[in-house]
Amino acid sequence: MTTRARRRGQGRVRWVVAILLLLAVATIYAPQLLAFPYKQRIGTGTVYAERPIDPRIASELAHAEGLLRASPIYTGPLDRSLFLTDGGWRWRLLAIQSPGAFAFRRPFSSAIVFNRSDIAADRVTNGRAIGGIRTLSGVITHESTHIMIANHVGEVRSAMLPTWQQEGYADHVARESSLTDADAARLRKTDPAATALVYYDARRRVAAALSAKRGSVDAFFAGG
Repeated sequence: MTTRARRRGQGRVRWVVAILLLLAVATIYAPQLLAFPYKQRIGTGTVYAERPIDPRIASELAHAEGLLRASPIYTGPLDRSLFLTDGGWRWRLLAIQSPGAFAFRRPFSSAIVFNRSDIAADRVTNGRAIGGIRTLSGVITHESTHIMIANHVGEVRSAMLPTWQQEGYADHVARESSLTDADAARLRKTDPAATALVYYDARRRVAAALSAKRGSVDAFFAGG
């Protein structure tokens, strides 16, 4: 192969890699590019799903909205895109570094992607034996709270907050944990570094911190 031909070949490879990277980034921030077969506009949000959308999703969204309204940083209904997966290839492609999560929302995005979702049971699962089930309405609330935090303190400042503040406050607003007290005690003995414990402890720490700040969320985010 001549030097010129080799250079042309290398140039084509670089273009292919660049295009694939561009598509990957576009998919990460626009999951709808994966052609979710079902779509429904509900209130200010759009629900995308891999299965027919059970009408009970409306009541679950309403319940989540009620929880969000109770937060002092609530400013009104959020324009979100919710992507409900069955934990298959779409989830694995989109989750990338967090396949064991219940859901995720990326910075500067209003798209929320959910792991194994069951509208009828109001449930999201992540496959873990302990702490592997949460309510769908609770996870909607949790991830939407991340958007509210970013809107309140700014996206960059939000990303700099310690995990216990970010995740603990989101669970505080959602009013739930994936662990019962008994689950947490058992998990501390078998897997003290488990992610579920990080969330469980963070929620309790946030409750204590807010109490110390007399309920002031601004003081909480300003001073921890």
